[in-house]
Amino acid sequence: MEDEELQIISQQLWDIVNEHVGPTDKTQLLATSGMMLKTALELYTVVLSDEEIENLLDHVVRNAIPKNRAKMSEKLGERVLH
Repeated sequence: MEDEELQIISQQLWDIVNEHVGPTDKTQLLATSGMMLKTALELYTVVLSDEEIENLLDHVVRNAIPKNRAKMSEKLGERVLH
């Protein structure tokens, strides 16, 4: 899949999230994030073994957290969720 196509999908997902999550609603944010994570895991089970999924989460995802936190802080600014 091309980077450009992935960017389009990413933007479409953001558009959907923004329809359902208010700027300060922590509950909506957690519920929506959880559902997206559940869907991603379901999709991974189609092509990856349990061990491969665990490795992905343990190494790739864990190492990406600081970068993603910085990206989101930059993107959203200093919002306080209640």
